[in-house]
Amino acid sequence: MKIRYTRNTLQTRPRTQITVLCLSAIVAVLLLFSGCTVPGGNQKISKIRLSIQNTLPLARKNVPIVLTGTQLRKVNPDFTFKAYSVVTGKAPREVMIPAQADDLDYDGQRDQLCFLLDFEKEETKEVSILYDPNVRATLTLDINKQTRAAIFPELNAVAAMESNLIAYVLKPNGAFIGYGKKRDRLFSIDTLFQAELDFERPPTPELRQHFEKNGITLSQQVQITVEKPEQQWIVQDLENQGVYFVRRSENTDTGADSELRTEAHLDIVQSIGLSLNGLLAPDPSALVALNAPDSRIGTGGLALYHGSESRVVSLPTEGDYVRILADGAIRSIVQRIIPAWNIGGEPRRLTSTAFIYGENPWIEHYIHVEGGLPTGYVFVTGIPKGAGKEAGLETPPTRETSPTRETSPTSRVEVDRKQGWVWSWGTDPNGTETLGTALIVSPRLIAEVPVASEALAESVVPVALVPDAEGRLNYRAFAIWGGGIDSIESESEFAAHVQITTTAVNTPPRIKFLPNEEEEE
Repeated sequence: MKIRYTRNTLQTRPRTQITVLCLSAIVAVLLLFSGCTVPGGNQKISKIRLSIQNTLPLARKNVPIVLTGTQLRKVNPDFTFKAYSVVTGKAPREVMIPAQADDLDYDGQRDQLCFLLDFEKEETKEVSILYDPNVRATLTLDINKQTRAAIFPELNAVAAMESNLIAYVLKPNGAFIGYGKKRDRLFSIDTLFQAELDFERPPTPELRQHFEKNGITLSQQVQITVEKPEQQWIVQDLENQGVYFVRRSENTDTGADSELRTEAHLDIVQSIGLSLNGLLAPDPSALVALNAPDSRIGTGGLALYHGSESRVVSLPTEGDYVRILADGAIRSIVQRIIPAWNIGGEPRRLTSTAFIYGENPWIEHYIHVEGGLPTGYVFVTGIPKGAGKEAGLETPPTRETSPTRETSPTSRVEVDRKQGWVWSWGTDPNGTETLGTALIVSPRLIAEVPVASEALAESVVPVALVPDAEGRLNYRAFAIWGGGIDSIESESEFAAHVQITTTAVNTPPRIKFLPNEEEEE
C-alpha cells in the first residue's frame, strides 16, 4: 500500500460572538509574518455576498456549506484563497466564523471552501466572503480543531478519521469501524441551578464558583443553550473554546428505613474530544468499538456483491493509494484509489472519498467506479445491528421508554427504501450503552437485489447499491452512542432523529449570490 500525505490546507477563526475586525488588519498581519508589504499602502478588501436559506420548518445545527473556487470566481474573477475570511451578518455587526479551504483534486491549489452554519426554522442568513486578491503569501492557521485524519500503521488500517464526537477506522477490506467516545464526568451541582439554565441566562457567580472549585475558570463570554428542556443543557465558553454538557440524572437509593429515595442532581460532563491516539494504548478504554473489528462492512463501509452467486467481494488490500486531502478544524477527508481492481475479469478504477465534519457524528462516503460495474455486480454497504433482543424488521417502533443499563433496550431494525434510510437501535456490542446507527442514501441508488445475510456472516443490515450512469454514488452513515450530545436515549427519539436527518440531507440550504453594496445603491 502506497501512502501520500498532504499538509493541512486550513484557515479558520474561532467561533466567538464578537464584532469582526476589518480584514485589512488581518491581511496586514499575514503580510507581516510572511515578510511582505502591503501594496500601495492602502489595501482594499473585496467581498462576495450571498444569502443562505434554511427552507425547512426545522432548526438545524452545524450544517456544512460548501462552495467551489469555480463558483466564487464566476462572481468575482479575482477571488483567491490566499487571504480570506467568512463573516455572517451585515456591517458593522459582522461576526467571523471558522472556514476551511481544501485541495480536493490534488493539484496543489485549494479549490473548495467549507464552513458550518446553525439555522433556526426557515431562517435566512447573509454571509460574506472577504478577501484580498493582491496578497502573495498564505498563512495557515489551525484553531479549535474539531476533526482529524491520520494514518496509523499499528492499527492495520488504511487510515483513521474522527470528529470531536465519533471516530472511524478505515480498514483495508473496505470496512468502516466506528468507535464511540466516552465522556468525562467532571462534577455535579444542585438542581437549584436548573432555573437559570432553562432561561439561558448568563451564569451567576454561584454557578461560576462551582466551575472554579473544579479547576475551570469561565470567561465573561459564556452562552447557555437548552438542548432538551429540563434534561440537558450546553454551557459554551466562547472565549476559551470550552464546551460543557449539563445533564439531569437521578439516583435511587435504599435508606436506613428500607425506603427507596430518589435524589436528582445535574452532572457536568465534557467530551474527550479528538482522541484517535487512544486506539494505540494497550487498553484503549476511552474509545468503544461499535461493531466487530473484523467486519467486512462495519458502519457504512463498502464491498462488492455478486447476486447470482450470493458472494461478497471485499476491496483488495494491495495495489491501492491513500491520500489525506484534508486534516482540518472543520472537516477531514481521506481518499483511497484502487487503479486496477479486477472485478470478474474486468479491470476498474475505484475512487473512495470519505468526509467527516466537526460537531457531527456522521461519515459521508463518495464512490466513483470508472466504467461502472460489470454485469451481475452491485455494491453493498450497511450498518451493524444493535445488540439486545431482536424486535423485528420493517415494523413501526413501539418502545417509548428510555432504556437503562439495568434493562437493555430491544434491538430493532427499520428499513424504508422509498425514503432511502435504514436504521438499527439497541446497545453496543458490550451491552453497556445505547447505540443507534443509520444509513441514508438516495432511493434511486438502491438496487433491488436481496443480499443473503449468510454471505456476510456477521450481524449487519446490508443495503445493495448501484452507481448512476457516471459510475458515482454517495451515502451518509452515522452512529449515536450513549445518547450522544443530543441525549437520544430511546428508540422513538432515534427514529425521529433519523427522519429529521433524512429530510435535512435531502433538502440542503438554498444559496443565492447577492450583488455588492455599490450595485445595490
